[in-house]
Amino acid sequence: MRLHWSRPLAVSSTLLWAISAGQAAAEPLPLLDMTPLRAPFAAACQGKPDSTPLPLDPRTLVVPGVNKPGAAVQFNAYWVDLHSPPPPFVSNLPPNPKNCGEFRASAHRGRVNIETRAYFQPFTTSLAYYNMYLQWGYLFRPSDFDEQIINRYGLSKAPFRNPYPLPWENPNLTNGGSGQLPLGLVQERDSNGRFTGMIASSCSGCHDSKLGNDQESSFVWGRSTDASDPGLIQSDMFRSTVVGNVFQIVPVPWSVGRGMSDAIGIVDLLPALFDMDSLALAPSLLEYFPTHAGGMSRAPNWWYRAFKTRQFWDGALTSDNVRSEMAFGVANIGRSASERRALTAEFEDNDNFFLSLSPPTYPKPINTALAERGAILFHERDLWANGANANIPKTPGNGSCASCHGVYAPRYAANPAYLPDPRLKGISGVITPIETIRTDPARKDLMADERKRRAWNTSFLAYNDMHPDHGPFYDDPIMSALRRVPRAAYDRGVGPIYSPEGPNIWIEPFGYIAPPLYGAWASAPYLHNSSVPTLWDVLKPSDRPKVWQRQQTEPNNRGTNAGYAMDFAAYDFNKLGWKVTRLACGDVPSRDPFIPCSQHMATIDIAFANIANVVANYNSLAYQSPPPITQKQIRSRMIFNSHFYGLGNEGHDFNQSLTDDERWAIIEYMKTL
Repeated sequence: MRLHWSRPLAVSSTLLWAISAGQAAAEPLPLLDMTPLRAPFAAACQGKPDSTPLPLDPRTLVVPGVNKPGAAVQFNAYWVDLHSPPPPFVSNLPPNPKNCGEFRASAHRGRVNIETRAYFQPFTTSLAYYNMYLQWGYLFRPSDFDEQIINRYGLSKAPFRNPYPLPWENPNLTNGGSGQLPLGLVQERDSNGRFTGMIASSCSGCHDSKLGNDQESSFVWGRSTDASDPGLIQSDMFRSTVVGNVFQIVPVPWSVGRGMSDAIGIVDLLPALFDMDSLALAPSLLEYFPTHAGGMSRAPNWWYRAFKTRQFWDGALTSDNVRSEMAFGVANIGRSASERRALTAEFEDNDNFFLSLSPPTYPKPINTALAERGAILFHERDLWANGANANIPKTPGNGSCASCHGVYAPRYAANPAYLPDPRLKGISGVITPIETIRTDPARKDLMADERKRRAWNTSFLAYNDMHPDHGPFYDDPIMSALRRVPRAAYDRGVGPIYSPEGPNIWIEPFGYIAPPLYGAWASAPYLHNSSVPTLWDVLKPSDRPKVWQRQQTEPNNRGTNAGYAMDFAAYDFNKLGWKVTRLACGDVPSRDPFIPCSQHMATIDIAFANIANVVANYNSLAYQSPPPITQKQIRSRMIFNSHFYGLGNEGHDFNQSLTDDERWAIIEYMKTL
């Protein structure tokens, strides 16, 4: 049951801006804001006619010159407007929605895309999917097949009709078929909208999940998955068609466990397969620089989108870009170059759908007094006060949680000592340097090689077609091969620029962007690599388990296909995160020279993990994970081991200066966001 408040707490940033000027002598604004509709455009349009103008997008305020000296928050993750780019660039994008009607229409188109479009390369057929039970050792299809699919792969029920045809059905005579795919899989349609019977992973496979069972909660779009196993999904799909087994050797480490993936690694691979200037399929190694593996990371929540000025965990790109989101659509070899480029317009709609999303509200009672104390601590408590954290560089700002994550309390948002403009309430626009955040650096260093950034910055994905010197696209393989030579010379720093740069520049990495905290209570596990199971463990680094295992669902009658438990009983609503079991190491030094706590792993997985730990920092091709086929492999992937490459759970340790009482208060405050 939700708490009933004696005063209104739904304070929008627009209203806050309007009233803040006259607030000086009035009663202080509240510390807590429990409005369930967080997304600024959706809130502004709620109950309003289509002709209502949209308010200013608050992210657009975060540009050089926004900061005020001495303010609590000092933004450094700047917005770049691609719809009205700086000179010499000329936008070729459709205009952003101007009113509520245009925004609603675009967001609706985006939702339809997310539900129905197969952007990824299909890897199995509907018949092979129907017969997947044969790979599990059954002779006959179990009656709970759909439930076992969800548990085995860590997916969720689709909250909409998501059809595939049963073996005796024609999908185009049965509206796609009478089978129901889980959220995260989708049946492909051709360019004429006809079902093909091919099954692909969907965007929701990484970006959607559900906390709580059907009796405990409703589905809310945008909670990124913390349970799916992309490596197991792809391995089973490849094996299901027999001929697909050849894809098992593709050097893509889909995942080394659950709730994470190496999706960002596609940035490394794309230049080896495609002409980055035109997106034509033209394999070449001239612009392929596999110098560092980014490791595993969890996809950010989609409901963050309206509050983030920069994309990706390192804040690499402006959030006004959608082409980086198209990467797996680009990698679909069934598309032509022009079809890949045309995805831009679709992803503009998808982006507006993401901008319309808000997180779920906390489902249990909240201690108001404790949460208010937490709000004060969150915004005011200098974690470096009294000589604390002397060995950790303090970043600009007041040293509080808010100085990185942003301001959320109406009282502080209206205070110019905290924000230069109250409309910036909830905006995350600070990249914390690695010297301060000190979390696992593997993901941060993905694009540290300047050659990679040069290849990106002169590509279609950087919107270089907005440059007046760009010229036509060359989609034929001969011209692509010829143009790759001077492009590669520029990438390597031995020749002049050939393809022009675009405005969507991948900045030189220097840290991690602090995520917005709306919905943080429901976002466990934490940090970019899902290495910390609870928010308490984030705030108290000394309590973090190094190796841990979440609660699981009951296996089938063969003792297999257990998944992560996603119900409220498995969630710790005090510490805000998953209930886990700490696992002790059982090392045999002769077998495990590099990876501690690997006694649960198959020998081949240990070998590959050891290679990754030694070499992946220097060559991303060394970062591989064998396809999980045996039960030992599948079960071991449900154990989180922070000793693996890129999965360290160190850092974010400046909050070691907090007392336990302060931690409980801040956690209670997080329940209100």
